[in-house]
Amino acid sequence: MRRTSSKYVRHSDEGELLWLRPPTRSGHVFIKVDPTNTSSARMAMGTQQVEVGGRIPVHRHDSQDEILFVYAGQGTVIVGDERAQFEAGTTVFIPQGVWHGVENTSDKPLQVVWVISPPGLEAMFRDIGTPPGEEAKSLTPEEFAAVAERHGMRVKSH
Repeated sequence: MRRTSSKYVRHSDEGELLWLRPPTRSGHVFIKVDPTNTSSARMAMGTQQVEVGGRIPVHRHDSQDEILFVYAGQGTVIVGDERAQFEAGTTVFIPQGVWHGVENTSDKPLQVVWVISPPGLEAMFRDIGTPPGEEAKSLTPEEFAAVAERHGMRVKSH
């Protein structure tokens, strides 16, 4: 089968890969769809790998709804006042303004698809992430929270 790329089709190796470093040990993000590579300014989508023992810190988006779809691994998700275990095949809906976070509790990388509307999360990833081959950015929790806030995201302090 011959593979064809287009502005509508993103193959598994296509997108913008960014490595994420401490304080979250959240692996890497692959931005697949966002306003920079489509004609839509209404959503963004990508994948995220969370390393063993890593987490997506508890945070909220001021003006964005988010959907997470887990396609590999297992862990714990916090959404509002709910805490739930999840595994591959789980979908999580997160309304704007609701605190949420993810922990990888397994011995394998956790892999999720994220969709956010309106876009903006991908811009935050660009500010904290590092393209392959470049020296990694190492942010303190305070620096990470400040970058997140510039993108309409609030990080809950522990």
